[in-house]
Amino acid sequence: MDFNSNKPKKELETRINEWIRVPEVLVIDQKGNNLGKMSTTEAVRLAKEAELDLVEVGATSQPPVCRIMDYSKYVYEQNKKMRKNKAGKAKDLKEFRFSTVIDEGDKNTRIRRAHEFLQKDHPVRITVQRKGRQTREQALAVFNDILTNFTEYSTIEPEPKSEGNRITITFKKNGTSKNKQNSSEENKAIESQGE
Repeated sequence: MDFNSNKPKKELETRINEWIRVPEVLVIDQKGNNLGKMSTTEAVRLAKEAELDLVEVGATSQPPVCRIMDYSKYVYEQNKKMRKNKAGKAKDLKEFRFSTVIDEGDKNTRIRRAHEFLQKDHPVRITVQRKGRQTREQALAVFNDILTNFTEYSTIEPEPKSEGNRITITFKKNGTSKNKQNSSEENKAIESQGE
C-alpha cells in the first residue's frame, strides 16, 4: 500500500482509500447499491478498478460505511453545503450610538455606515444616549432627526424603546413588517406617548 498517495484534505477530515485503517467496512458502490461488508483492502481494490476512490462517509457506524465515488466531487459538494449554510445564517446586529450633542459630520458618517450595513442585510440598532443634564426632549429631538434618514426600512420593534437614558430602535432591510417609521406625525405621536 502507498500511504502517501491520495491523502485526504484536512478541512473535511474524511478518510479515503488506504487512509481507512479499519479491517472491515460496509460498502456502497457508485450507483448506490449496498455491496455489504468486506475487507477494506478488497473495497479499495474495487474502487481502484472503477477508477474512483473509497470514501468513508459513515465513520461512526460499526463497521464504518464507505462509498465508491469521485473524492474531488465529494469535497466540492461538501464545501458547497458549508457555504450555503454560512450564507443562510442570520447576520450580526450592528449598533450605532449617538449622543444629544453629536457633531453633524459624525452623525452623517454613522448614518451612512448604518445604511451600508442595512444594504448587506444586517439588522441595525440606532441608539441615542443622553448624559448628565441633557433632557429627554433633547434626546428625542436628535433621535427623531436621525429616524428621518431611515424611512425606507422597516423596524423590528413596533415602536422605539426608551430605557433609562437611552432611546433605541432596530431596523432591517426587508420591508415585510408594517412598522415603517419616521413620518413627522408618527414622531410627534411617539413624543407624546413617552411623556
